[in-house]
Amino acid sequence: MNPNHFGPETRKSLTNFPFPNHKVYLELVYEIVKIKKAAALSNAKVGLLEKEKGKSIVKACNVILDGKYDHEFITSAIQGGAGTSLNMNVNEVIANLSHTKALKDVNKCQSTNDVNPSALRLVCLNLSDLLIKNLDKLIIEFEKKARTYKNFQKLARTHMQDAISINFGDEFKSYSYTLKKDKERIAKSRSNLFELNLGGTAVGNSINAPQKYIENIYKILKKITNLEIYKSQNFMSLTSSSSDFCELSSSLNILFTDLSKIATDLRFLSSGPKGGIGEITLKELQNGSSIMPGKVNPVIPESINQVAYIISANNETIHQAARDSSLELSIMFPIIADSLITSLKFSITAVEIFSKKCIKTLKVNKNKTTKNLNESFASAIYLTNELGYAKVSKIVKKALKQDKPLKNFIHTSRIV
Repeated sequence: MNPNHFGPETRKSLTNFPFPNHKVYLELVYEIVKIKKAAALSNAKVGLLEKEKGKSIVKACNVILDGKYDHEFITSAIQGGAGTSLNMNVNEVIANLSHTKALKDVNKCQSTNDVNPSALRLVCLNLSDLLIKNLDKLIIEFEKKARTYKNFQKLARTHMQDAISINFGDEFKSYSYTLKKDKERIAKSRSNLFELNLGGTAVGNSINAPQKYIENIYKILKKITNLEIYKSQNFMSLTSSSSDFCELSSSLNILFTDLSKIATDLRFLSSGPKGGIGEITLKELQNGSSIMPGKVNPVIPESINQVAYIISANNETIHQAARDSSLELSIMFPIIADSLITSLKFSITAVEIFSKKCIKTLKVNKNKTTKNLNESFASAIYLTNELGYAKVSKIVKKALKQDKPLKNFIHTSRIV
């Protein structure tokens, strides 16, 4: 007797796609299961499925959603067939648990091509919601730092060279504003994902899916997911195009372009403690070296940089996969789904640790910041209106050559 509840199509996928990577994310499996549950309820309600079978399928779905059969979902995240193996894995497990037929009952009025992308949209809605909440917390931490250091002067730098005097509060406030715009982009791209192609079946023309089934499944799925999903005006468009997923991925890529830049700024400002800039102190989270005692590394900003690389690569993968789909079907769904879910999960975690383990605990080194500012030539700009650019430039170069602070050089040279 087979101890597993998956069936022959799942087994075929194991030999067809024996890739050494992880399995399909359970987040995606669970949303497919919710769709199967909604389909069973809809089919039973409109008389397309015997009520007892409908109840059995719903019961099986509930058990799966409780996490009791996670080990049964074993298909590779990368697979051919637009994710048919994944859909069949779910169909087979539900069918064997409910003593029904995988295709005839569990998959009734459905196709891989409307179930899978609809499920991915649900996953993206849930995960992006978590990301936005974490972003809100990060924005608040930057705003707190802006208030704390609103009157504290520091040296601004352009091209990694000394520039003018600004205050730390404004720098932190600029980061907060940047992230607010990033959050708005994610929210905008997220809004398109409430539209589903569920009911479009194979190519978007709703073959084998009666209108009464379609109308009911949206009402039922809305209750199951607690999401304001709605039926697309053009199923065929959403079946063949992955542009909504591309848009969300791009918004994540932009977010981490900004976060990586901010992280690099913090690495630069915290460099030292004696031989670098040293204007920011990051909390020590672990030993910085196995050989150099007392060393502290900016491990959280470094991890943000690396997550940005992952998301950038995933974004390129998603866009290429969307481009390489053909005619009526987004055939590269598996790599799109895996890359996008990976990016979202990394984003959620990265934003959370950046907020809690870096921004919340960082401190400005006031002594070093003041020293760097006073020893710079940032005040030179204030002399240009009176003395002119050319003359001030000569003064700066002379002071620099004599290794004297500008203020002292001007005073001793009696220039002004």
